[in-house]
Amino acid sequence: MATNDTTEAIEARRAARREAAAAARAEQERVDLHAIDALEEKGAETLHTMTAGGYKVGVPVRIAFRPPTAPQYKRYKDQVNRAADKKDPGARIAAQELLAESCWVYPEDADARAAVRDAFPGTLISLAIEVVKFVEMQSEEEKKG
Repeated sequence: MATNDTTEAIEARRAARREAAAAARAEQERVDLHAIDALEEKGAETLHTMTAGGYKVGVPVRIAFRPPTAPQYKRYKDQVNRAADKKDPGARIAAQELLAESCWVYPEDADARAAVRDAFPGTLISLAIEVVKFVEMQSEEEKKG
C-alpha cells in the first residue's frame, strides 16, 4: 500500500476484496446447500436452515437443523424451568445450547461445527431460538402483526 494512493484507488481495492469475498461466500453457500440437499434425500425429511450474516474462509455459512423430538423439547422446558426457579441464567443458556446441539444436522463434522461456532459465536443461541419456533404454535394474530 502506497501512502500516496488516491481515495479512489483505495476504495477500488476495498471493493475488489468485498467482491471476491462475496463470490467465495456464494460458493460456500452452494456447497452447503448441496450437502443439505443430500442429507434431505438420504433422510427423507425436510431440514430447516439458517444463514450466517458474515463469512470466514472455509467455514459453512448455511447450517441445517430438524425440529426436536418431544422428549428433547420436554428436557429443554424442564431445564429452563429449573434455571428460572434457581434464577440461574447460565443454566438457561446451557439448556438452549443443548437443545441446539441436539437438533443441529449440518455440518455433520464436529470440527466444522466448532469452526462455525468460532466464526459465529451466537450460533447455538440463534439456533435454539429457531428450533423452539418450530415446535411452539403461533396465533394467527401474531402472524399478522
